[in-house]
Amino acid sequence: MTVLLGLPFHDLTLDETLDYCVAAMADGKSRYLVTANVDFTAQAYEDPDLKKIVFFADRVVCDGMPLVWLSRWFGAPLRERVTGSDLVPRLLETCARLGHPVYFFGSDLTTLREGKVIAEARYPGLTVAGLDSPPMGAVVEWDNEALCERMRGSGARLLLVCLGCPKQERWICAHHQETGIPLSIGVGASLDFITGKQKRAPKWMQKTGMEWFWRMSGSPTRLISRYCKDLVFLLKAGVRQACSQRRRKILAESVHEPSAAATPEEAAMIRLEWHGDLQKSGLAGAPVPEMVKAPVLLDASRVTFMDSSGLGRLALLIRMCRAADQLLVAVMPSAAFKTAVGKVQMDFLFHLADSELAAMRVIRERQASGGACKLADGGVVWVAFKRTLDALYYADMMTILESVITGTAGIRVLVVDLKEVEFIDSRAVGGLIRAWKLMSGNGGALFYADARPAVREIIALLRLDKVLAEWKGDPAG
Repeated sequence: MTVLLGLPFHDLTLDETLDYCVAAMADGKSRYLVTANVDFTAQAYEDPDLKKIVFFADRVVCDGMPLVWLSRWFGAPLRERVTGSDLVPRLLETCARLGHPVYFFGSDLTTLREGKVIAEARYPGLTVAGLDSPPMGAVVEWDNEALCERMRGSGARLLLVCLGCPKQERWICAHHQETGIPLSIGVGASLDFITGKQKRAPKWMQKTGMEWFWRMSGSPTRLISRYCKDLVFLLKAGVRQACSQRRRKILAESVHEPSAAATPEEAAMIRLEWHGDLQKSGLAGAPVPEMVKAPVLLDASRVTFMDSSGLGRLALLIRMCRAADQLLVAVMPSAAFKTAVGKVQMDFLFHLADSELAAMRVIRERQASGGACKLADGGVVWVAFKRTLDALYYADMMTILESVITGTAGIRVLVVDLKEVEFIDSRAVGGLIRAWKLMSGNGGALFYADARPAVREIIALLRLDKVLAEWKGDPAG
């Protein structure tokens, strides 16, 4: 795994990606794969919710030759570009051969129906088990429960979502587990290529990285400004990451002294020490555990340099901790470590602590972060969360909210206090919408309160504020 401009990429060829998809479709677990091009990377760079969606995808493949070239410049070359337009036909052919039904979601019904007819004729044995075109409007306003119920009943093993970036990735992240479909992929306009509504560039353009010019010439008004913006981003962000990887002499001088011996409570945590130059030529100084079953304290005080491969090792550790729903806290990080992760905006994905005492304080707060309920006068109930609200905490969050809504006598208004919440993702937003519907069905109302600027930005970005209002009454208690 390597990190380019803040996103983790798996070094997979098209054939290897297809092998992964076959294995995922045979498994009962719901997973999702992301194909990220330059425009996608530019959007995720400034969008923490989208970056987290990509960071915690089961696989992220590179759908852009400029990113492949950039990986070579950074010394961690990706072997091949893997585009959704190349992957989808191979997947449909494989599904036909293996007897795996497919579900099409997104686009318009005419395109979906044409795609079904053409795909089933082109790939004998293929079954398109369902078609759904959502209405106009925000994702949170759709009847997502009904959509997921139809998908669960279809028996599909592959879900192709054609909503465009980033809407398709937000929907997949929030609902892929509810669909019961083993593998979900956002494929943008890939169905348009199958139906012939769009034509792909000649092979020589695809191989030389000029496919963007072909697409722009077909829709110049819509794409010129986007590609210019993407080019500016690529140059600025690429230079920023490159510069952070070339300040070795300056950064190596800023190293913290090793921390004191751990207390018995700290010794119960998983402790890692990273040191030296963490780069492609050697990552021996960046060990990771075989399995994460407890919070991880990462002593990063002696890290002197990190390149794309070093950041990739950090991305792996972040993903391992997230999969186990455990905290990762970097203790006394060196200037080299902080600069490397800051330049690619990865620092919000884990915690930083200036001392082990501060790290333990973060862990204790997380361990005591269940929703605290408080009843105010007039049937107003406050539920306060003190942790990140994301897909891994979704079930616990919904258990708390639903138990309060159905088990509190006289509840008229439920206020979700977000003051201590550092981040909320698309999945948790969907949970708040579900709780709002439950309150509305009982004749009540649900509000949110005291959201931090970063959380407020995500709420507005996902258009939750169009459905769920902010509480303007007096604080509880």
